[in-house]
Order: sequence, then structure tokens, then C-alpha cells
Amino acid sequence: MGKSNPSPRWEIFTSSYLQCFGKKISTETFFQDYQDPDSFRKFYQFNHRGPFTEFQAKFNLIIALSKFDPAEISLVATRVVENQFLQGVTYGEYRLMYSPLETEIGIYEKTLAACEGLALGEQKTGGLAKGKLVISLHRDGDVFQEYLIYKNIMEKNSLIRNYLVGLDFCYIEEGFPPKGKRKFFQEVNRDNQAEKNTALAILYHVGESFQDKSILSASRWVLESAEWGAHRLGHAIALGLHPSEKMKDEITEPRSERLDQLQLYYDRKEELDSYFEVPSREKIGNEIDSLKHKETVKFNISPSFLEECIGFQNYCISKIKQTNAIIESCPSSNEYIGMVVNPESHPILRFAKNDMKFTISTDDPGIFGTSIKEEFSKAAKIGLSTEVLETVRRNSFLFTSEILSGKKSSSEFEVLESF
Repeated sequence: MGKSNPSPRWEIFTSSYLQCFGKKISTETFFQDYQDPDSFRKFYQFNHRGPFTEFQAKFNLIIALSKFDPAEISLVATRVVENQFLQGVTYGEYRLMYSPLETEIGIYEKTLAACEGLALGEQKTGGLAKGKLVISLHRDGDVFQEYLIYKNIMEKNSLIRNYLVGLDFCYIEEGFPPKGKRKFFQEVNRDNQAEKNTALAILYHVGESFQDKSILSASRWVLESAEWGAHRLGHAIALGLHPSEKMKDEITEPRSERLDQLQLYYDRKEELDSYFEVPSREKIGNEIDSLKHKETVKFNISPSFLEECIGFQNYCISKIKQTNAIIESCPSSNEYIGMVVNPESHPILRFAKNDMKFTISTDDPGIFGTSIKEEFSKAAKIGLSTEVLETVRRNSFLFTSEILSGKKSSSEFEVLESF
């Protein structure tokens, strides 16, 4: 892909790689330096554990080398369906994200190219595999305007209407609380009810990376996303990870996050009392008043704080189970980006123990050097039984975006066996 690009946007990759990993890359000799697979694996650090910014630095190589024109998009979409099928995948949803500067005509042409590529990939597997398209939206963009564009092109083109099944929010989540998308979630779900043939699922990465806040607020973000209408929750590490894994010497968060947490405690005190010891409403009010002139809040790390975190996680789990939201758990991604290194504390164990609805996914298989079989194997090593894994695998076909959005019913969906 990169060699055929006459003008790679190297600066997108080289600057971020230098900043994160301290190594300057020679663009003139790049393809010669890393033509050996082993040298490329070492350079690309497939199994590196680090924050999201370091993952993005590696991802930027793909962005830099890609022409990202309709022909390339179509070719990649076809190859993805074919290659995934060879690994045993018979159903997949694949993400595409555009530049904020992309034009409406560019969005139409490239989205159509992706759908054409997916259709050709299905054809090349003899119809044994299905590939669907999900568009990633920018958390800081005009999501209502972007949404309108995709609804319009679905109305305009039947192929896009058939293959485009969801809207995704990925990339850095810090600084973008779900409350900023609440009205958007509501509008999408209203439209889904009214116009099922163009219904779109909301796939929301949340509780994956929360270096800017406590695990309490990160768990609340997951709960809010589910209660406000997100269909699939990406990762939700904060919800299931044992809080002791994130107990640093000092935990701080913005005042706004603590205020939102306290407001929830105030509003739901009676519900929460059975999960942990919630302060009286008077004490909650006093703490709210005390934050008026503070920009950040510092937490006292103590056994009682740990109990509060566990209790609140359990509350969130019980409430999310009452929604239709599904958790998408990605073992490799959780290890390398979420830096979940202790198998005994992996959130997927808690999801299974509490009979939550969840799937297992590869997230970004090319960047992590993994496959769906490897992810299920990792889940087994973490501690999920063969029976649980088989249930997860089969249920995954009931948790497709088309079913979650109401575009199709589970009875309409042809279950395709995989691996």
C-alpha cells in the first residue's frame, strides 16, 4: 500500500513516533530498513503496552502511507473480508473514519467504494462471509451534521443503505463525557424507530482510557452511555477492572466530574445504599458547596474508597444489565492500551460472572498482530470456560449492529458459523 503512494504524508507518523518512542525514522530508507518481517515487528512494537497516544502513534503509519482514495478503500475492504474469512470470520463490522475536512461528495464516493469492496469480498468467499461498514465520527465534530450526511446517502444509494450499519465514536475519550452526546443518542434512536431501513447502531468506546479521572467517574460514563442509548460499549474496562489495579499514589479529576458523580449519588441515594455506604444528602450537598472554588479534586486512597469503587461498579453493572447495551471486550487491546496486565483482574471475568451481555473482538487486529481465534484463546487463558466462550461466540451473531438498531430482527438474521 505505501510503496504505491507517490506522496506519503510521512510527517503524520514520524513526528508522533519520535515524540512517543524517541526514535527518528528515516523516510528515505524506510521500506529498505523494515522489509524483513522480524525487523518490522520489532520497529512496530506489536506487543507494546502503553497509553492511547502511543497506540495512535503506531496507527498513524497507516494514515501516512494510505492514499485513501476510493480505489484503495475498495481494494482494502475486499481484502479484509477475504483475509478475515481465511481466519474463520464469517461476519465482521469494519470501521472507516474520515478527515474533518472531507467534503460531502468525498464522503459519498468513499463510503460507496467501501461498500462495493465489502460486497466484492463477500462474493469472493462464495457468500460465506458478510462484511458491514461502520463510520467513526469525531467526538469534537458536529455529529448532527455528519449524521445527516450519512442518512442522506443511505436514502440516495441502496448499496450504502444495505452495508452501512453503525456509527462509532473512538479515538481519545478523555475530555469528551457522554453527556455531550446524550441528545444525539436520543435523536438516532428516535430515527431508528421511525425509519428502520436506515437504522444505525451507536458504538461508543467508553471506559477504555481514563487517565484524567477516577474509576468512579469512568464507570459512570459507561453507565450513562448505556442508559442514554448507546448500543455497543467499546471495552468498558473501568466497569469490570478491580479498582486496586488503578490505585495510584494520587488520583485527581476535574471538578465537573466530581460534581456529576455527587449529583448521581444525591439523585439515586436509595438505590445506591444497598451497594455501598453513601453519605447523607446533607453531606453530599456540603461537598458540592466545597467544590465551588476548586478546579480539580484529589481523592484520599483508603479502604473505604476502594469499597466505594467496587460498590459503585456493581451498581453500574446491575443497571446496565437492565438496558439493551452490549459490551465489546477486546483482550489484546485491553492489555496493550488499557494496560490490564493482571489476568485475575481482567474485566471480562467480572462481565461473565455477572451474566452481562458481551462479545469478544479483535479491535485493531493488524496493529496488535492478533486474530479472533487468538482473542478467544486469550480469554480462555484469562479464565473463561469453554462453555462460556461458546455462548459468547454464538450470542455475538445476535449482537450485530443491524439487530441492535432494530434494522433487522434476530429471526431475520442468518446465523453464520465461524471458526
